[in-house]
Amino acid sequence: MSVIKYIGRTTDFKGKPLWEIVGNLKNFGVGRVVVRSMFERYPEPSYMRIVKVQALPNEDIRKVRVTVEKTFRGRTYPKLVVIESVSYKADYRLLPKHEEESYCRTVERQEGIVSREIELPPLLREFVHKETGKINPKIPVKIKPGHNNIYRLAKEGETPTIEIPMGLGKPASPNLYVNCDI
Repeated sequence: MSVIKYIGRTTDFKGKPLWEIVGNLKNFGVGRVVVRSMFERYPEPSYMRIVKVQALPNEDIRKVRVTVEKTFRGRTYPKLVVIESVSYKADYRLLPKHEEESYCRTVERQEGIVSREIELPPLLREFVHKETGKINPKIPVKIKPGHNNIYRLAKEGETPTIEIPMGLGKPASPNLYVNCDI
């Protein structure tokens, strides 16, 4: 009996490449909904409705250029998106027609309000305290703007809905820290 040993990188992809899905559909799947399995980890629906499909000249790579109406985490992009460089990944699945209406439901996303300042990490807090003499120094928060961003900074007098605690977090083995004062 021989043992199978896999060599190389592993992947979390589940599904088929996009070129394989659209190649097997009537009219290359225009109007159908495709879901990328990597995005199904979010509670809000993420899907792509196919608008246009174009073949690429190099068959070795097995890529295809697909223009889609993309919805990511419940928010539809204002412009059409072209998928080309990631179309070879075996991470797509075709949504059956009878599931499209229930899957593509609109979900109201809650906007997260983040505090304007957060604590410094413990060691950096000590350095800044020695340098400046401030007892509890804080650092201002910057949020990267983007159309997928559902977070914003709290305005003056507004209470944040999202707390960013500074600490070590939850340890993998809590029993190692039973008698430690952290």
